[in-house]
Amino acid sequence: MIRKQEYDLETYPFEPNDFLFYFRSLYHDRGLKAFYQLFNRTRRRPYSRGLIARFAPTGIGLEIGVGARTICPTTRTVLSDGYSEHGVANSIGKVFFMGDEIPYKDETFSFVLSEHVLEHIANPIKMLKEWIRVLKKNGHVFLFLPHKERTFDRFRKITTLEHLISDYENDISFDDQGHLKEWWQDIVEKGLMPDHYKHIGKQDVTGTGSIHHHVWTEKEIAELLEYVELKVVLIDPKVHDRRDTFVVVGRKI
Repeated sequence: MIRKQEYDLETYPFEPNDFLFYFRSLYHDRGLKAFYQLFNRTRRRPYSRGLIARFAPTGIGLEIGVGARTICPTTRTVLSDGYSEHGVANSIGKVFFMGDEIPYKDETFSFVLSEHVLEHIANPIKMLKEWIRVLKKNGHVFLFLPHKERTFDRFRKITTLEHLISDYENDISFDDQGHLKEWWQDIVEKGLMPDHYKHIGKQDVTGTGSIHHHVWTEKEIAELLEYVELKVVLIDPKVHDRRDTFVVVGRKI
């Protein structure tokens, strides 16, 4: 399939040293505190990084919506983002595009990973189908997502698969406002708005990707991956180095 624009992996500036890149990102975000946090094993995210090493030990990966830091091996991962900044933090992304139209050829990547991204997407099925397109056979999708019961989404209703299918069939746009009223009532008016989004007004929440359109636990995401024909190979309801998070890993068959 021909994209509007195609990127070439040969021109992507992979990092020669993953640890040094991690430290530079940490220092930029935390300043002198980075020297202390450098020795904080949990902050380095060994469990999460270990999952990548387990299911995708080789090959080039793609991270969608990388944000300010990454758990991916940057020596072999394309760091992409849809925005140059998220709230008050600058993105460390090196290529920028929306995740539902990826400028790489079919079956380019050995894994695709996102962390706290899919909930910001109004049309997740459309997004996942694009990720699967660029994924090699037997490649893996890693979804790290906020758990409904351990985040500010705890007062909201879980998004059903039927709802997601309807959004896909109606080709809901990325800045859809269908969940804006609910978000404002259950998050903002309850004083639960994350600090890094508090400066964003109601009229800009959807257009900047600053809203959680959807709310899930690991059960719904496993069901979603099966619906898009990925084989679920791991479900962990609680990521041990990010406690507000669950993870589901699917394999392209």
